[in-house]
Amino acid sequence: MTYLGSNSYLGLKVEAVENTPVIPNAFCPLISESIKTNINYTADRRMKGIDFKSDDLLPGNKMHEGDIVVYPDADNLGHFLNMLMEKGSTTGSATGYTHPFTFGTAKSYTIEIQKGPYAQRFYGVKAKQIQGIFEDQKLKLTISVKAVGQFSGGQLKAALSGSVTELKLSSAFTSSPNKGLVVGDTICLQLDSGSYQDIVLTSVNADLETVGFEALSITAAANNLIYLKAQTPSYTSLGGILTQGNTLVGVAATSALADTAAASKATATSMYDFSFTLNNNLFDAPSTGNNQGPVKLIEQVKEAQLSISRIFEDVSQHVSWLNSIKQALTMIITGNTISGGTTKESLTIKFHKVKPMTNDEPLEVDSIIFDRQEMEALYDSSDAESIEISLVNKTAGTSY
Repeated sequence: MTYLGSNSYLGLKVEAVENTPVIPNAFCPLISESIKTNINYTADRRMKGIDFKSDDLLPGNKMHEGDIVVYPDADNLGHFLNMLMEKGSTTGSATGYTHPFTFGTAKSYTIEIQKGPYAQRFYGVKAKQIQGIFEDQKLKLTISVKAVGQFSGGQLKAALSGSVTELKLSSAFTSSPNKGLVVGDTICLQLDSGSYQDIVLTSVNADLETVGFEALSITAAANNLIYLKAQTPSYTSLGGILTQGNTLVGVAATSALADTAAASKATATSMYDFSFTLNNNLFDAPSTGNNQGPVKLIEQVKEAQLSISRIFEDVSQHVSWLNSIKQALTMIITGNTISGGTTKESLTIKFHKVKPMTNDEPLEVDSIIFDRQEMEALYDSSDAESIEISLVNKTAGTSY
């Protein structure tokens, strides 16, 4: 058994039917992750004729949430955007697909994270927030996600002996213990001998507790352990990371002028620090119909913020802050040339209307003066949009 986090992986795949788990088949190298299931246990304080605080725990609302931190390549970036925003119609070909994203209804995902020998699978996953920042030249994303359910492990409900073709999972954690498993998964069952038997699933039954497989000779007692076996990830199609040095930022009075400014190094504005936050404020309250977690995730009010730093060259940004002047900002990050053609990978984010919330010009001895601004992205009625994103890569739109 390995305990080294470096051996772990992040797998993800869009769900064909929302909140219906699938087997992840796209893999993205992880920097870190902190997704967890919170069962909200509390001590049972009911009076039972004892003078100790409690004799048991009571479960509360189950929640599944946390952060994924990655340096994304252009292809995996499409999956993270697809969790947060709505993808429009993809155009192009294998030498360069263009995927447009706007705030709307995001797709749900199944994601899988290896923890030693087992995989923790979350399904019905959507992103609540994406934060992007350049760290040591590299674009680093922190994706805050929520899920409607998970499967990682459990226990055998009833003993098995001899040749068997199915087993039942214990419902101690949930009344739907096989939810999260998929035909083709491999689960590992603890045998009475102490070893574990790999079992490839051929069915996941509608009774929500039974799974089927080809006949195996098994001797296992009730309550023996079961876990989802980790996959072997593949990174053969992984692209390069996106960098600050290959980024151009245009700032102007209108979005069209900002696009023009971002089109060349000569007209772009040099940014020494640049970060953005996109948020759809997912609603994930518990309800009837699902005791694994929230029954569904719903996008609420959308918002976005920018944090920028540039050399103080004139008073324009100070005045823009004082007078709350509308600006537009376009950021274009260019990546590698896509195999088979001349098109380069790219990420374009257009903020149609931003205004500075704060403007600082701190002074330090022997240091350059910078405009440091926190900006709020606003809805622009003239464009009927707030933010538009365009991603160019080698991945077909059907993968998202």
